[in-house]
Amino acid sequence: MRNKLIILIIMISSLCLYTQDYPKHSTGIDFGTTLFSTVTLPLISDTVFKPKEGAAGKVLDGKYGIRLTYNYAYLPTQALDLSIGVYGFDTHYGDNEPVKNDIGEIIASGISKEMHNGSIFAIPASIGVRFYFNKENKPNGFFLLPKLGFTAMIINAKNLDENNNASYKTTSVTDFYIAGELGWKIDLFHENNWPVAPFIDISLLDIGYSFTHFIRFVPLPRIAVGLYF
Repeated sequence: MRNKLIILIIMISSLCLYTQDYPKHSTGIDFGTTLFSTVTLPLISDTVFKPKEGAAGKVLDGKYGIRLTYNYAYLPTQALDLSIGVYGFDTHYGDNEPVKNDIGEIIASGISKEMHNGSIFAIPASIGVRFYFNKENKPNGFFLLPKLGFTAMIINAKNLDENNNASYKTTSVTDFYIAGELGWKIDLFHENNWPVAPFIDISLLDIGYSFTHFIRFVPLPRIAVGLYF
């Protein structure tokens, strides 16, 4: 009985030492959401839904965006991944017909038959599991991240008809999705074995299935900096 108790104590001690060989927690600020809302999304929308000549604004005009991330490494090469953020942008579209001269040059913006303006406030959130692939047996380096997520959007719209009468409407839309993300987590100064140290998270793409838009594709979805401990 005594020998079994000693063996059990040794096994528990070894397990505790093993779990301390790598950082379990990491939290950071993701600026990939900033890039998505202010650059990527407006660029894609202006390419797909090209604004008409003389339009008074962009189809989507990103204003801000930020996301918080948290990882819990329950195994050396696997970690629970959580994220939540906010972003916002303005919308502008309508039936603007510019006035042109005989050679096709725009000389006036024209009169719109109907104009739609609005602001959108969005809350993206996701949960998934990271699988790391490296030789160090630690939660860093190249990773694959299958995840579930949603984006809840509140849309405040203002519509102007051809008689310049305004109408207002507030709606909400929630987009659920299943996706996969691939990227790299770079632990800075990892050779020093500090209890708290900085890291950089970079993802190349986020691709999957959206229950609202069918296809989900986001380039450079994650550019995060933070601390692991």
